[in-house]
Amino acid sequence: MTGRARTALRPRALLAAVAVTTALAGCGGQAAEVRDAGAYADRVNQVQTRFEQDLAGLDKAAVAAQDRRDVQRAVQRLSERIDGVQRELRSIRPPASVAPNHARLIAAFGRWNAPLQAFRRALRDRDSSATLRAKTAFSTETATVEQEVNAAARAINDRLRSLAD
Repeated sequence: MTGRARTALRPRALLAAVAVTTALAGCGGQAAEVRDAGAYADRVNQVQTRFEQDLAGLDKAAVAAQDRRDVQRAVQRLSERIDGVQRELRSIRPPASVAPNHARLIAAFGRWNAPLQAFRRALRDRDSSATLRAKTAFSTETATVEQEVNAAARAINDRLRSLAD
Protein backbone atom coordinates (compact mmCIF):
# COMPACT_ATOMS: atom_id res chain seq x y z
CA MET A 1 0.00 0.00 0.00
CA THR A 2 1.06 3.56 -0.21
CA GLY A 3 1.38 6.30 2.35
CA ARG A 4 -0.29 8.54 -0.22
CA ALA A 5 -3.58 6.71 0.29
CA ARG A 6 -3.53 7.67 3.94
CA THR A 7 -3.43 11.39 3.22
CA ALA A 8 -5.15 11.47 -0.13
CA LEU A 9 -8.81 11.76 0.73
CA ARG A 10 -9.48 14.93 2.61
CA PRO A 11 -12.41 16.71 0.98
CA ARG A 12 -12.94 18.81 4.04
CA ALA A 13 -14.55 21.56 2.03
CA LEU A 14 -17.86 20.08 3.17
CA LEU A 15 -17.09 21.17 6.74
CA ALA A 16 -17.39 24.76 5.64
CA ALA A 17 -20.77 23.97 4.15
CA VAL A 18 -21.94 22.62 7.49
CA ALA A 19 -21.01 25.88 9.19
CA VAL A 20 -22.72 27.96 6.51
CA THR A 21 -25.87 25.85 6.41
CA THR A 22 -26.15 25.60 10.19
CA ALA A 23 -25.82 29.35 10.58
CA LEU A 24 -28.50 29.97 7.96
CA ALA A 25 -30.89 27.19 8.93
CA GLY A 26 -33.31 29.59 10.53
CA CYS A 27 -33.32 32.21 7.77
CA GLY A 28 -35.90 32.72 5.04
CA GLY A 29 -37.96 30.31 2.94
CA GLN A 30 -35.02 28.05 2.24
CA ALA A 31 -34.69 27.00 5.87
CA ALA A 32 -35.68 23.35 5.29
CA GLU A 33 -33.42 23.01 2.26
CA VAL A 34 -30.52 24.57 4.11
CA ARG A 35 -31.14 22.34 7.14
CA ASP A 36 -31.25 19.27 4.89
CA ALA A 37 -28.01 20.35 3.23
CA GLY A 38 -26.35 20.67 6.63
CA ALA A 39 -27.54 17.20 7.66
CA TYR A 40 -26.25 15.81 4.36
CA ALA A 41 -22.83 17.43 4.83
CA ASP A 42 -22.67 16.08 8.40
CA ARG A 43 -23.32 12.53 7.22
CA VAL A 44 -20.79 12.71 4.37
CA ASN A 45 -18.20 14.10 6.78
CA GLN A 46 -18.87 11.26 9.23
CA VAL A 47 -18.21 8.72 6.47
CA GLN A 48 -15.06 10.60 5.47
CA THR A 49 -13.75 10.82 9.03
CA ARG A 50 -14.26 7.09 9.64
CA PHE A 51 -12.55 6.29 6.34
CA GLU A 52 -9.53 8.44 7.20
CA GLN A 53 -9.26 6.75 10.60
CA ASP A 54 -9.49 3.33 8.96
CA LEU A 55 -6.85 4.29 6.39
CA ALA A 56 -4.47 5.30 9.16
CA GLY A 57 -4.86 1.88 10.77
CA LEU A 58 -4.55 0.06 7.45
CA ASP A 59 -1.47 2.06 6.57
CA LYS A 60 0.15 1.05 9.87
CA ALA A 61 -0.73 -2.59 9.20
CA ALA A 62 0.78 -2.42 5.72
CA VAL A 63 3.98 -0.81 7.01
CA ALA A 64 4.26 -3.46 9.75
CA ALA A 65 3.58 -6.30 7.30
CA GLN A 66 6.09 -9.09 7.78
CA ASP A 67 5.18 -11.17 4.76
CA ARG A 68 2.99 -11.48 1.70
CA ARG A 69 0.01 -12.72 3.76
CA ASP A 70 0.09 -9.62 5.96
CA VAL A 71 0.06 -7.45 2.84
CA GLN A 72 -2.77 -9.55 1.37
CA ARG A 73 -4.83 -9.04 4.53
CA ALA A 74 -4.18 -5.29 4.50
CA VAL A 75 -5.16 -5.02 0.81
CA GLN A 76 -8.28 -7.13 1.45
CA ARG A 77 -9.28 -4.91 4.38
CA LEU A 78 -8.74 -1.79 2.30
CA SER A 79 -10.87 -3.23 -0.49
CA GLU A 80 -13.64 -4.07 1.98
CA ARG A 81 -13.45 -0.62 3.54
CA ILE A 82 -13.71 1.12 0.17
CA ASP A 83 -16.76 -1.01 -0.63
CA GLY A 84 -18.16 0.02 2.75
CA VAL A 85 -17.60 3.71 2.02
CA GLN A 86 -19.44 3.36 -1.26
CA ARG A 87 -22.35 1.59 0.52
CA GLU A 88 -22.44 4.28 3.20
CA LEU A 89 -22.41 7.09 0.64
CA ARG A 90 -25.15 5.38 -1.39
CA SER A 91 -27.30 5.22 1.75
CA ILE A 92 -27.14 9.01 2.12
CA ARG A 93 -29.86 10.85 0.24
CA PRO A 94 -28.23 14.00 -1.11
CA PRO A 95 -30.12 17.21 -1.74
CA ALA A 96 -31.28 17.19 -5.37
CA SER A 97 -28.98 20.09 -6.17
CA VAL A 98 -25.87 18.02 -5.36
CA ALA A 99 -27.05 14.55 -6.42
CA PRO A 100 -24.88 14.42 -9.59
CA ASN A 101 -21.79 15.40 -7.61
CA HIS A 102 -22.65 12.94 -4.85
CA ALA A 103 -22.75 10.24 -7.54
CA ARG A 104 -19.32 11.44 -8.73
CA LEU A 105 -18.03 11.09 -5.18
CA ILE A 106 -19.23 7.48 -4.98
CA ALA A 107 -17.83 6.68 -8.43
CA ALA A 108 -14.43 8.11 -7.47
CA PHE A 109 -14.10 5.54 -4.70
CA GLY A 110 -15.08 2.83 -7.19
CA ARG A 111 -12.05 3.63 -9.33
CA TRP A 112 -9.96 1.76 -6.78
CA ASN A 113 -11.69 -1.57 -7.42
CA ALA A 114 -9.77 -2.67 -10.53
CA PRO A 115 -6.27 -1.81 -9.27
CA LEU A 116 -6.99 -3.38 -5.89
CA GLN A 117 -8.24 -6.58 -7.53
CA ALA A 118 -5.10 -6.72 -9.68
CA PHE A 119 -2.96 -6.16 -6.59
CA ARG A 120 -4.75 -8.95 -4.70
CA ARG A 121 -4.43 -11.31 -7.69
CA ALA A 122 -0.71 -10.62 -8.07
CA LEU A 123 -0.11 -11.19 -4.36
CA ARG A 124 -2.09 -14.43 -4.45
CA ASP A 125 -0.22 -15.67 -7.52
CA ARG A 126 3.14 -14.75 -5.98
CA ASP A 127 4.17 -12.95 -9.16
CA SER A 128 6.65 -10.31 -8.01
CA SER A 129 6.72 -8.35 -11.27
CA ALA A 130 2.91 -8.35 -11.43
CA THR A 131 2.81 -7.29 -7.78
CA LEU A 132 5.09 -4.34 -8.51
CA ARG A 133 2.99 -3.33 -11.56
CA ALA A 134 -0.19 -3.66 -9.51
CA LYS A 135 1.22 -1.60 -6.65
CA THR A 136 2.29 1.08 -9.11
CA ALA A 137 -1.15 1.09 -10.76
CA PHE A 138 -2.79 1.36 -7.35
CA SER A 139 -0.55 4.30 -6.40
CA THR A 140 -1.32 6.04 -9.69
CA GLU A 141 -5.03 5.43 -9.28
CA THR A 142 -4.85 6.79 -5.73
CA ALA A 143 -3.71 10.14 -7.12
CA THR A 144 -6.62 10.11 -9.58
CA VAL A 145 -9.10 9.15 -6.86
CA GLU A 146 -7.80 11.97 -4.69
CA GLN A 147 -8.35 14.49 -7.48
CA GLU A 148 -11.84 13.19 -8.27
CA VAL A 149 -12.96 13.06 -4.64
CA ASN A 150 -11.69 16.57 -4.02
CA ALA A 151 -13.31 17.87 -7.23
CA ALA A 152 -16.66 16.31 -6.29
CA ALA A 153 -16.38 17.68 -2.74
CA ARG A 154 -15.58 21.17 -4.05
CA ALA A 155 -18.57 21.04 -6.41
CA ILE A 156 -20.84 19.85 -3.59
CA ASN A 157 -19.54 22.56 -1.28
CA ASP A 158 -19.96 25.27 -3.92
CA ARG A 159 -23.55 24.20 -4.50
CA LEU A 160 -24.36 23.99 -0.79
CA ARG A 161 -22.88 27.44 -0.24
CA SER A 162 -25.01 28.81 -3.07
CA LEU A 163 -28.10 27.84 -1.06
CA ALA A 164 -27.16 30.59 1.36
CA ASP A 165 -27.06 33.21 -1.39
